[in-house]
Amino acid sequence: MTMSLNRFLAIASLAVIPATSFALPIDWHGSFGVDSTLLSSFRRIDGKTARTATNNGSQEVALDTGDKSSASWQSYILKLAPTMIINDAATFKAELTTGYASGGFLGDSAQTDKAGDNTVPVYYHNEAKGSSVNIKKAYLELYSDTATYMIGRHTYNWGLGAIYNDGSDAWDRHASSRDGITMKLKIGNFYVNPFWSKVSNNGLTDATNSKELGAGLLYDNPERDIAFGLLYTVKSSSANNTHFSTSIDPTATNKQVGETDVKITDIYLKKVWGKFDVAVEVPLISGDLGKTNADNTVTSYSTKAILVEANYKSSDSWNFGFNGGRVNGQDGSRSKFGALFLNPNYQVANILFRYNLNAIGAPSTASVYDSYITNTMYFKLKSSYSTEKWTFDTAVIYAKALETAEAGKAAYNHTKNKMFNAVTTQSDDLGTEIDVNATYKWNNEISIGAGLGYLVTGDYFSYTNDTTVKNETKNSLLLQINTSVTF
Repeated sequence: MTMSLNRFLAIASLAVIPATSFALPIDWHGSFGVDSTLLSSFRRIDGKTARTATNNGSQEVALDTGDKSSASWQSYILKLAPTMIINDAATFKAELTTGYASGGFLGDSAQTDKAGDNTVPVYYHNEAKGSSVNIKKAYLELYSDTATYMIGRHTYNWGLGAIYNDGSDAWDRHASSRDGITMKLKIGNFYVNPFWSKVSNNGLTDATNSKELGAGLLYDNPERDIAFGLLYTVKSSSANNTHFSTSIDPTATNKQVGETDVKITDIYLKKVWGKFDVAVEVPLISGDLGKTNADNTVTSYSTKAILVEANYKSSDSWNFGFNGGRVNGQDGSRSKFGALFLNPNYQVANILFRYNLNAIGAPSTASVYDSYITNTMYFKLKSSYSTEKWTFDTAVIYAKALETAEAGKAAYNHTKNKMFNAVTTQSDDLGTEIDVNATYKWNNEISIGAGLGYLVTGDYFSYTNDTTVKNETKNSLLLQINTSVTF
């Protein structure tokens, strides 16, 4: 009797659930992409043995099993975003992804959270990740006469997307997300967006909380082709919160920094003059980063970046542009921290800054896509030619490091996120890169692309912090093919 009743309930549920689901007004959309990447000489040095990889000051990247200096991998990105219209005053929105962040590697298990790994920067800006199926969005959008309210987990973007990036592009692998509430208020050409969010909570008491609150003010006047604004946020964590960890001090590996209080002021400006436009973003970060060193002293945080994007559309087919940036790095100080790590979605080259080199040699401990522009001044000249079906992008990028090791002084390794005492002096030349990308638009939904990058490696990457062992730089070549669909 019991078995018959259970079978009846199961059959009834299967019959009712599909009918109920199809009756709901749900709009399904999203994107899917697969790519294949080949990167030669990912260590950027000549040699197939690891000689100084364990030296905290060396730029040498460890080798994986088999001691191969070239790498290849295939990956995917899946974003599935349902929207449910509840009534005229409310809409439910969500986004589901698989694998680490917004995707994974073909043939491998889902990547896990790498927040405790040495290759992850001290302070990062993307939150939701770490499970085989990630809920990037799950929120209500409520509409009133005066404002719109976003309640739940939602993504957000500011300016050029250098710090806060919503990951809306098909090939974006990360997203800045909030678990909280954001109010969107429009007054004429002014947009005001105050918010409160929970970053993490290891327990249910205030002793383990990590939260962020702030507001954005944007003036956008399409008639005058000008927009400018200011975003101010305060991100803090309690003494027993374990969300932020650091390994700056070699004697304090994966140390929990505890109580933090960091303020982010992000200035944005965009102006259009006919066929020419320029946009500038200036993020400023200050505050207390927590106890990053073995002696448990509080480290102050002060850093900034200046980013410029300019474009000139000479015709319907041709577009020329310039990107430039100065992103602070860390010197040898133990009492203050000065490196800024841009959002991993914000990239300017096919090779430089694009991949986590340590993860290529040790994929089980880190994600290759956890890579951030930091400690650099870069310049990029670019051009784009478009037809009805094709787009060809070319670029030349030059970059140099702002902070380098100087013999006899304390220094910081931005690749390994470690302090060290320098015994030799390091070059500031990161290299010059030439990129060519082509995209064929099969139709409005499907795109097929190919990319090439060639890096003339700078001597910065040959640094060993060793008076006897010397490395020689080797140029890197990247080839990639990809296919994406949006729906």
